[in-house]
Amino acid sequence: MLNASHDERDSIELRGALEERIKELDCLYGISEIVERSGGSLDAILQNIVELLAETWEHPKATCARIVLAGSEYKTENYADCRWKQEAELRVHEDLVGVVEVGYLAEMPARFEGPFLAEERRLLNAVAQRTGHIVERLQADQLLQQREQELRGRLTHLTRVSTLGEMASSIAHEVNQPLTAIAAYSQACRRMLENNVGDRNEILEILGRVTDEALRAGGIIHRLKNLARKHDTRLMECDVNEMIQDLEYLASVDTRLHDVSLEMMLSESLPAVLADGIQLQQVVLNLIRNAVDAMVETDVDNRRIIVRTELNDSSMVQISVTDFGAGLPADCEEELFQPFFTTKEEGMGMGLSVSLSIVKSHGGEMWFSRNQGGGTTFFVTVPIVPEEDDG
Repeated sequence: MLNASHDERDSIELRGALEERIKELDCLYGISEIVERSGGSLDAILQNIVELLAETWEHPKATCARIVLAGSEYKTENYADCRWKQEAELRVHEDLVGVVEVGYLAEMPARFEGPFLAEERRLLNAVAQRTGHIVERLQADQLLQQREQELRGRLTHLTRVSTLGEMASSIAHEVNQPLTAIAAYSQACRRMLENNVGDRNEILEILGRVTDEALRAGGIIHRLKNLARKHDTRLMECDVNEMIQDLEYLASVDTRLHDVSLEMMLSESLPAVLADGIQLQQVVLNLIRNAVDAMVETDVDNRRIIVRTELNDSSMVQISVTDFGAGLPADCEEELFQPFFTTKEEGMGMGLSVSLSIVKSHGGEMWFSRNQGGGTTFFVTVPIVPEEDDG
């Protein structure tokens, strides 16, 4: 009988130890699930770990838990300063940055460490260690994303400046025209005043032309400065048609010099999109520039570029740029948007790659199709501003 009682006691202790071990594994597995579901939010991860800890200890109804990390606190709703509590150091890269704490709100029978089981001490240490590793990984991910964003911003700016560099001769020619006109009108006014010819109204008319030409030159330079400057990505409500119309003057500088007709077919009453206007202009300008280059050998009468805007579906505005040039090589589908791939003799091969990156970062898509009559059409979609939920 004594042996049977002893065996039964051993069996109960073994079963209890096994149950605690299962709870420990369930807790650590639960933390892994929390990280997967979190979407990378450290606040959500730590709060869910706290809730999980309170459910895992031997007396969950009387358990509270807390994590303190670098001055921030995450705790169960019932948390209070307890007489009986366990703590484990929270370390990130070996540096002490906080604490993981579990406590009992009511008095419990004495166990290994006050009212706590030996398994609970091991589990608390394991959770603190796992939490430290999670923080390390998230911090590393955030740093990597930040560096990728900085690199993408620099590359985007470099490509924009490179595009403007390709247009340099067109821009110089366009700016030179109003400057030449200003010089001619000014000389005419001077001669009229020196020779005492012409009346006041005639001189005022000429000075008005000087003003118009100066504003024309200033408008070109203003648009160039906007496109060339380096700036942080700022998503805001934009009118796609206004953005393209503002770009049209600068784009037409280049198309006119290459005897290309630029046609705008902009749908009315399009909803606003959420975008960085400068970056979206960069995408459209790059597509127009590519279209110009694609028609170098096209008959002058057929050199046309059509820029369209329309509602793609209930959530996207679509921009398309159509040319009537030689078209793209038959086997370029997989490589076209890759960095350093180009069909131009002196191209960098970054324009379409960067454009795709910009469109993707806006939550849109970019693709192309071959026109039946020759040439290519590129398509870009941009999400519209979501309607506010009145509820």
